[in-house]
Amino acid sequence: MSHIPERRDASGKPGGQSPVVAEFALHEHEAPAHILLVGQDLFPHQNMYLALAQAGHYLIRAADWMQALRIIEERSELELIISNRAASDPVGQGLMHYLAQPHLLASLPVVVVCREPDLHSLQGLLAEETVDFLNTPFSERELVLRVRKSLIQYRTGRQRLHSARRDPLTGLYQQRAFMEMLPREMNRARAAETPLGLLFIDLDRLHEINDSQGHLTGNQVLQVFSRRLCTWVREGDLAARYGGEEFVVLAMGAGLKGIALMGERIRRNMEAAVLTRTGNCVVTVSVGAAVFRGETHLSAEEFVGQADKACHRAKSQGRNRLVLAH
Repeated sequence: MSHIPERRDASGKPGGQSPVVAEFALHEHEAPAHILLVGQDLFPHQNMYLALAQAGHYLIRAADWMQALRIIEERSELELIISNRAASDPVGQGLMHYLAQPHLLASLPVVVVCREPDLHSLQGLLAEETVDFLNTPFSERELVLRVRKSLIQYRTGRQRLHSARRDPLTGLYQQRAFMEMLPREMNRARAAETPLGLLFIDLDRLHEINDSQGHLTGNQVLQVFSRRLCTWVREGDLAARYGGEEFVVLAMGAGLKGIALMGERIRRNMEAAVLTRTGNCVVTVSVGAAVFRGETHLSAEEFVGQADKACHRAKSQGRNRLVLAH
């Protein structure tokens, strides 16, 4: 797919809040969660389903760990796994095998339903913050409280991680977080045999506003641009503040035409005046665009470098324009 339509709100007008902004908002610890139940032996526990459903949670079943791994890969909304001690996969790999490889579980917390004698074999996991235990028989209240505790720990940790990866001024991802995610997105694009578009955006002459009107006004411009950027990209695109007045946007499925259309839309819309504490001002942007097509020799740094060089050419050619990487 190369053409990228504008995002529109419920009224059909261009815009709408990006998930980049929504994700940065505080998460309600009491919000319902998507919970994965692993193991055939859990299925007869009707009190478990009723208690969790009455608490508002959404339940997904997996008969064994093989099925569970497929669900974990497909369902990014999962926040908790509840597994029977005896749950295994078709080749006999059990709970201990998967808990020893947390990357397979997407770092999700796990509540292990077990009997008292099982704790001896599981004692090595007692120090793990992401693993909790629920001894049978258990009350509905104990189940709900144990699930609540696990969700609070998981959501609190996730929020701290998000805050550490975000730019405090704009709320967008920081350069370091973007560069950590970029190789993964390139691998995903290569596996899916789909293009991956990248924009490198530089606000023109922002330093002149900082010098003449002060850094507070310059910061307002950066914040307004960031908010506008979130309405100009598609849901699922990745936007980050790369440094100073530089920003990047990563768009899965965007070929040369698509990423050029997105970059030109951002450039054109930024010509609208920005209202700041010192009055209206116009800050244009120079944009460089590059496309990754699965090249095995191209590193993440080289990919960003292609878009960065195109952006420099845009600035040297007079600014307020888009240039495609060679």
